[in-house]
Amino acid sequence: MGNTFTAEETFAALYQAVKPDFVGDRFDRGYAWAMDSVRAILGRHRLDKSDERNLTVVEPAIREWLDKGPDRDSEDYDRGCESGQEAIRLILDGDPDEVLSHLEDAARNAARLLASAQQRTT
Repeated sequence: MGNTFTAEETFAALYQAVKPDFVGDRFDRGYAWAMDSVRAILGRHRLDKSDERNLTVVEPAIREWLDKGPDRDSEDYDRGCESGQEAIRLILDGDPDEVLSHLEDAARNAARLLASAQQRTT
């Protein structure tokens, strides 16, 4: 099955997935490291073209990083990193549940921020 999502939708899901979150235990730090790694890859590329063009540039770099796997610091850290890598892999592969989940999170966050901003300005 091919990826049914547009490059814009894929990027939106990726950006929602990699946004910084609270980091607690070693599992969380492993997951956060995975997301930090993807953010670093996105930051190393000049993403100023169309979403389709940008995706053709960054997807191979992200997949190369995914192929390397976690850094094997500890079992808990490793599981967190693997979980983060799996989320990124599912997004790139166009898994409907994963992509839609992140897009729904982004929509909820945007609606909350919009309502809050509107409340303060009206």
